[in-house]
Amino acid sequence: MSKITIKDVAKEANVSVGTVSRVINGEKNVSKENVQKVLKAIETLGYVPNTYARGLVSGKTNSISIVVPMIRTDFYDRLINSVDCVLIENNYESSIFPLLSEYRLKKFMEKSSILYHSDGILMSSLPVKKLFKDGIVPTEKPVVLIDMESNNYDCVYIDNNQIGRIAANILLEKTDNLYVMTFIEPDTVFTSDVFKKRFKGFEEVLIKNNISISSKRIFHSELNLHYALNEAMSILKKVQKFPVGFFATTDLFGYGLILAANNLNLEVGKDIFIVGVDGQPWTENIGLTTIKQPIEEMSQLATNILLDKINEKYSLTSRKSIKFDPLVIRRTSA
Repeated sequence: MSKITIKDVAKEANVSVGTVSRVINGEKNVSKENVQKVLKAIETLGYVPNTYARGLVSGKTNSISIVVPMIRTDFYDRLINSVDCVLIENNYESSIFPLLSEYRLKKFMEKSSILYHSDGILMSSLPVKKLFKDGIVPTEKPVVLIDMESNNYDCVYIDNNQIGRIAANILLEKTDNLYVMTFIEPDTVFTSDVFKKRFKGFEEVLIKNNISISSKRIFHSELNLHYALNEAMSILKKVQKFPVGFFATTDLFGYGLILAANNLNLEVGKDIFIVGVDGQPWTENIGLTTIKQPIEEMSQLATNILLDKINEKYSLTSRKSIKFDPLVIRRTSA
């Protein structure tokens, strides 16, 4: 069966191809009668408009590109779902481009990359200063950053140093016998240094309180629950003094610490105090005190800013830099 074209729709509706095109692109200068005829023809024939083909004519694709460091983590699942909520309301679509390798980065350096065929780009948790020459993404299309700061682009972000400071102050209410479980970010152009920033903020508060934390109290885990649990078990077996406080630089590590404490018959909230980061929904079930990143709010605001840029609701040369504050959710672990 041959593919249904816009010409077939025009013939079925008994209108011009131009009229069909205007209806598909949502233009207003079409009579209600012709709109109904075209919509009925589209439904009858099962015609599916080609977004990118429309873009060649109208200059708009009604789509955006989302660039992320990786996929299939709680953080990016929540981010993408939140972006999609705004896009659906505005009749937009998205394509996701995980920046997983040097090869993909090289392709994204090219203006001809499919990444830049959409109407605008959302980039999350990526250090544009490191990735692109002079921190400039190779496109004339609007770009908005999530979870990252830049002087060149609109950005919606959170202060990760502040997260570390908050965690330290919470734990110091309970004990000065403190440890850290964190992640070693690889030394590459893809690294955003969020874990380093969280630890730096944590350390700043300890120094102000004349408390030093030696390297022997800083432990590292992979971003994997099984690995985090094993690491937490090993650490807690060696602790000689309780109570003890742990800054888990992501909720995943906090989960591992709670599981390990339960296995070793340690009482969470008495023998061990834990503060995690991210505010994942499942932290409520395990009683983990967490410092929430407002991922949904940040993502939706960034998407609305991008759509405003695309639709020229404010100048492409103006810049918005919006910082969100972390939200502390207190539970039994601290």
